[in-house]
Amino acid sequence: MIVLARAPFLPVLAGIVSMLALSGRTVSWALPPIAVLAAFGTAMCSFHSDRRGQWRVAAFMLLCTFLCASWIAYSLASPIFRSSGFIDTTGTVVESRPWGRLYAVSVKTPEGGFVLKLPFAVLAEGTRVRLRGVPVPFKAEASESGFREDRFWYARGMTARLASAAADPLPAQGWNIYRWRHGLYRALTLHLPPLTGKYLNAAWTGRRDRELDAAHRVWGTSHLLAVSGLHVGIAMYCASFFFRRGRVRVLALSALLWFYVLLTGAPASAVRAALMIQIALLGELAGRPGSALNSVSLAAVLLLLWSPFYFWDLGWRLSVLAVLVIAALMERRSSDGWKEFDGWKEFDKWKEWLAFSLLVWAATFPQVSAVFAPVPLAGILINLAAVPFFSFVLPFASGAAALCLLGVPGMGFVLRAAEGAFVLWGFIADAAARLCPWQAEASPVVVWFCAAAFLTLLCRALFVPWRSTAILAPLGALVSFSLFGA
Repeated sequence: MIVLARAPFLPVLAGIVSMLALSGRTVSWALPPIAVLAAFGTAMCSFHSDRRGQWRVAAFMLLCTFLCASWIAYSLASPIFRSSGFIDTTGTVVESRPWGRLYAVSVKTPEGGFVLKLPFAVLAEGTRVRLRGVPVPFKAEASESGFREDRFWYARGMTARLASAAADPLPAQGWNIYRWRHGLYRALTLHLPPLTGKYLNAAWTGRRDRELDAAHRVWGTSHLLAVSGLHVGIAMYCASFFFRRGRVRVLALSALLWFYVLLTGAPASAVRAALMIQIALLGELAGRPGSALNSVSLAAVLLLLWSPFYFWDLGWRLSVLAVLVIAALMERRSSDGWKEFDGWKEFDKWKEWLAFSLLVWAATFPQVSAVFAPVPLAGILINLAAVPFFSFVLPFASGAAALCLLGVPGMGFVLRAAEGAFVLWGFIADAAARLCPWQAEASPVVVWFCAAAFLTLLCRALFVPWRSTAILAPLGALVSFSLFGA
């Protein structure tokens, strides 16, 4: 009953994830029953037949699973690309990103979203264009790393790519978030010191500098440049000081929350974090605090209902896995579970932080190693200092940058101090990477062990007895390996 009582949407998420993992290997009509079976099995891990009311909760959970799975199966079976011959329409550039030796430009139009491949970045975000060309489907073949172009673009709301395309800029009409984003990117690039501008562009606009991204991959801290729960949490924490409790606070923070997410380009990790915070704000308004495990599960399910293709997005997977680990640790800690965890009577603060870093690394390693193999082990140690460092320096630099862009005098000195902090961080991270030069590559044993550790943490967070955990975690890891490793 603990699963249904504390996190009823966790079985729903488990069922939908299992269904999507098998979506390419079975017929579409079989997907909803697979999801229901997986959800039922997850709920049974802590089910006690002698407790009243749990059958109604279980029935509601299974109904939710079936309805959500049916909608997702229908969405996957529905054709996204419909050939319409030559198109001539107008739209707005929503993103321009490097794509190999070219630039991929995403344009939203009344006929759908289209991607153009251009040799130069000649179209800025927010530009209105007249678009002409022949829509062709995205490539559906997987690369060696498992990347599929069609799933990548479908998750971002694009319909097809344009061949023989022409895009002619039109006069601007009105305001749009994409133009704000591009203007902010230019302002941060032109008016701030180099490193500070690159870090704040990653945090404010979602644009990552290639050289800085390469350095963070060596350090094992690439997640610090991707807009995620850390950045959304920092933004909302700082904003919360300006509003008191009550309905006005919830409405104001909700508006700022979604404006920030849209400004950063609405990546999957940021939307997931925003949904969790929105759920918490609504719970605060209703006076009913919720479970972190249930909140992250519900947020992940809502994202998949919006676009099932998020399931194949690495950002969605890493974000959900990392936050499930954090939520499980919070669940144990809030219930005084640390006193018995792993046989220790108490965790010292530094041991608790080290355990957090190790468990997040283990949970995300199978996914990261499949794309960015090998994975630097230095990231385990560097992240111990990275999260508190960036939690302090990013708000400090953001405040100074905002005042600087508003024309407040004296901010240049403060920004130089922030620049020095980022330079010092680079030296320290480089030194740590040299002291710990080892890297880990995926192997069946390591992947199985990481999955088993993650499932063990979830079981213990939901107070599944050790005897049952010792059976469920290895078997669950084996099932996960067969689902995702094939």
